Amino acid sequence: MGIVPLKRATLCGIVSEKAEVLAGLQSLGVMHLVALREAGPLAVHDPTAQRRVETACRHLDDAPRSARAFALDAPFELAPLVGRILDNRAHLKALRDRDDELQARIEALEPWGDIVFPPLDEMGGQRLWFYLLPAKERAALGKLTLPWQIVDRTGNLLHVVVIAPDEPPPELLPVARVPAGAVPRSALKRERDETLIAIEQAEAERVELTRWRPQLALHLAAAADSRDLESAASQTIDRDNVFAAQGWVPADDVRRLEDFAAAHGLALLIEEPSAEDRPPTLLAPPEKAQSGAELTRFYKTPAYRAWDPSLVVFGSFALFFAMILGDAGYAAVIAVATAVFWRRLGRSPEGRSGRILLATIAAMAIVYGVACGSYFGLRPPKDSVLATLAVVDVHNFDAMMALSICVGALHITIALAALAWKGHSRSQVVTSIGWIVTIWSGIGLWLVEDDTGKMLATAGLVAGPALVVAGAMMQEAAGPRRLMERIGSGALALSGITKLFGDVLSYLRLFALGLASASLATTFNALAADVHAAKPGVGVLFAILILAFGHGINFLLGLMSGVVHGLRLNFIEFFSWGLAEEGTPFSVFARRAPSHDATQPSSQEAQA
Repeated sequence: MGIVPLKRATLCGIVSEKAEVLAGLQSLGVMHLVALREAGPLAVHDPTAQRRVETACRHLDDAPRSARAFALDAPFELAPLVGRILDNRAHLKALRDRDDELQARIEALEPWGDIVFPPLDEMGGQRLWFYLLPAKERAALGKLTLPWQIVDRTGNLLHVVVIAPDEPPPELLPVARVPAGAVPRSALKRERDETLIAIEQAEAERVELTRWRPQLALHLAAAADSRDLESAASQTIDRDNVFAAQGWVPADDVRRLEDFAAAHGLALLIEEPSAEDRPPTLLAPPEKAQSGAELTRFYKTPAYRAWDPSLVVFGSFALFFAMILGDAGYAAVIAVATAVFWRRLGRSPEGRSGRILLATIAAMAIVYGVACGSYFGLRPPKDSVLATLAVVDVHNFDAMMALSICVGALHITIALAALAWKGHSRSQVVTSIGWIVTIWSGIGLWLVEDDTGKMLATAGLVAGPALVVAGAMMQEAAGPRRLMERIGSGALALSGITKLFGDVLSYLRLFALGLASASLATTFNALAADVHAAKPGVGVLFAILILAFGHGINFLLGLMSGVVHGLRLNFIEFFSWGLAEEGTPFSVFARRAPSHDATQPSSQEAQA
């Protein structure tokens, strides 16, 4: 668990064997390569061909269903296959566009019926132009110089026909012309039926083409491997028939790299990172908290010498989500949805880690909802077992404010404690401890009522900032000017008190959002009850609709608030106090395609 320790590895070999060595190193997949020289420009690949293959893959990925795939070694020609897929894509797009156009014209003609227009010469070169004019705009007809006629009326709309050889100007009437066209509505319906059949046939062809999806995906992976290999080759040092490649390797994989070097006759140097080095960061949280690492990397990668906050982010995000949702009934919905989609989520590593996070959120939200005594906004009966478990009153403002502030103080304390534990200087350690003392002294002064406790809290409010100033001033002195800089740093450090105060108060959003969710649920329940009482019989239906709509909206708002603010408190408040600097993610030089021999593209294919 935590940040994986890395070793710096330098490989040296003969230039004539560099391509083979780098290909083997890519297959080994343990090294984060470092550029030993500025990389030169890569060979120019055909971007159009690559985009065509990627577009074809996306078209097949978006297919409504997939056919059983052909074997990976089934022979195929790339260019003709990609051409067929893209032709299918273009054909489907044209058909759907035509279907949308036909549907719009059919709907526009619905108020007019099935009009069959006579030939133009029989009408003396005149055409009919249709308008749906609001009755209140009827006065506009009196200003027309063209012949017109009201042929029908629907509600407050007048069906107006204007006669003119050419299309009238747009400003003729206060409304736009109805795009009727010259084709009868019945003919448009027949054409739309034929278009829908053609769409079904094109979709069937698309499903048949999905049999080649694995081959295209492998081709793209192999082409990407080829480009990575070319990029790696451009970053090595080549001198006097010898090349050198360097990178970072997890300590547990050093033996594998040593075996690789011995098998290829390479010189290998393994070194510990120096104080000046900035190695990349490879997070390795517990498997069940992997989603915490994904959330952490989404916003910020910790520096190599920092600490891994994944486990804390995992737990605190679930807790904050539960406090914002604040209802056992809503939490049960999440639990049921997670159970229903559990197997489907388990099809990918991301899904497996995500479902664990969902299960944790559901469990914690159910526990907190039971503690709040809220079940879709309803309170359990008095003297019931559930009522005895309801120990949190979200309507008790003082208690909920204290709970939210203490949760925030604890969260930031964990960040500061981790920073002190991993502190690389006495200054960082003392400063972090000073902020912790300041936080809890302030909490004590607010919540503690006895005189002794208040005296201790007051002393802590003096000692805490003093430690912060002392920590900021713990720098090596080098003359009077340097001493003045230290004094200035100490005074400047005190400005962090305002930030600390604001960040701790920011956790009040847990109370405010939880209260809003509970109040909305109660309001919708009361509204449904009032409607049911006021309208016996039919009121039951309206009450059900109010409950479904109201709780649905409230549930969605709770989900959005839980995600947004649960992440915000981790990313903004927590990270700003616990992670002093940002690192570089560990990017392993590894093959995407599963097999070198089976998937390595030819020089011509690699350009795609």
